Amino acid sequence: MTTTDRITPELREWLLRKLRFPVMATIGKDSMPKLSVIWFDLDPERDDVVLLNTLAGRIKDRHLRRDPRVSLCFEEGTDYVTIEGRAELSDDHEKALANIWAMARRYGQGEGSFAMGDRVDITVHVERVIRHR
Repeated sequence: MTTTDRITPELREWLLRKLRFPVMATIGKDSMPKLSVIWFDLDPERDDVVLLNTLAGRIKDRHLRRDPRVSLCFEEGTDYVTIEGRAELSDDHEKALANIWAMARRYGQGEGSFAMGDRVDITVHVERVIRHR
């Protein structure tokens, strides 16, 4: 197990080498962890953020507005990575829509289904990365 506060070049390559569907944990109003699968991307200029996106008003949006602590788990068999941090939400719908379209292309999906409803960008500011191999 290794721990760091950044996404290393080696880890970046592992995360982007194939399509991954991380499990995101947020904290519900009942203080229990809530899990959901989500698409992600990485900022090519920064090693301390993970980029996410959701529909405005979804449960993860509401959880993160109340408590920005978040954890993401990426797995490949017994090799897995946990990224912990704090979320910053942006309500710039046009930018968020452009970002979900980019993620949709990356994940092999069409853009059309993402025009419905306002989108929210979620930037996870990485505080700790734990890699298990």
